[in-house]
Amino acid sequence: MIGDNPFIGVSHLSQARARDRIQKLDIERIAGVIDKALSCGASGYTFSIPHQTNLEILKTLKKEGKTERAFGLYPILPYAEVYVRAANEKGMRGLARDLMSRLPLGAKARVLLQGGISAVTFDPIRMLKAYVDMELSSYLSVKPENAELRTVFLHEVVVDLALSFGLVSIFDSFIEHVHDKYHATPGFVTRNFARFVDFFHDNISCNDLTIMTPFNRIGFQMNPSRELCEKHLAEFSNGGVFAMSVLAAGYLSLNDAVEYLRTLSNLSGVAVGVSSPDHAEDTFTKLKTLAS
Repeated sequence: MIGDNPFIGVSHLSQARARDRIQKLDIERIAGVIDKALSCGASGYTFSIPHQTNLEILKTLKKEGKTERAFGLYPILPYAEVYVRAANEKGMRGLARDLMSRLPLGAKARVLLQGGISAVTFDPIRMLKAYVDMELSSYLSVKPENAELRTVFLHEVVVDLALSFGLVSIFDSFIEHVHDKYHATPGFVTRNFARFVDFFHDNISCNDLTIMTPFNRIGFQMNPSRELCEKHLAEFSNGGVFAMSVLAAGYLSLNDAVEYLRTLSNLSGVAVGVSSPDHAEDTFTKLKTLAS
């Protein structure tokens, strides 16, 4: 999968490098990078909601027909930094207006009704469902016809917090909602893979779920340890696991990453960011060899 970090100015190793990289990209160039990646073996795009850049990317791919290849969409929500920044700049009312302005008319009515009931009753489960519907509506309305919603990921900020408090109901409701309403695979991003697997083994089935979590040679973001994450992966037989942070935020070379990934069993896929057509061609041509 194509990751969106280079497109939205995120680097876990150097924010200065991330800012320099994003200055060289515009929406048209990003669309070209995605098309090149798809032609070289990528099968999907995983991206943060509600980052505005990703909304514009999908609009451009749809409007200009940048790619004719079928591909999957793997949105991750919520991207908390966007909300914090908007709330600081515009206040909570301004944030709410921005969120509602992106929705189609019909979706606004549904979200207002469900969200209003959730706020009055202070029902966190209902609030989560209303939020998912609100954010997905604007993106699904602009997605290219050849793009299919395959997995909806809950962000690690929510996942790892829910794990800490043992909130089974949060996971259950998200799984049910994504399955029933969107006919997509529920997904969870976590930086505590071993704990996640243990928790779900005791409380919830991992069947028909996808987990995205870091895997790399130096153990970057792999908690509580690389060895324990690898052990749980080797024993994991239900659901799918996508590796992220395979380059350790750029610390490792692509060759190092591919060599390490070859040693792992039970991986379903890999998410990695690319910042140019040449970078996309080199990256996904090499990653495609993992499937052979």
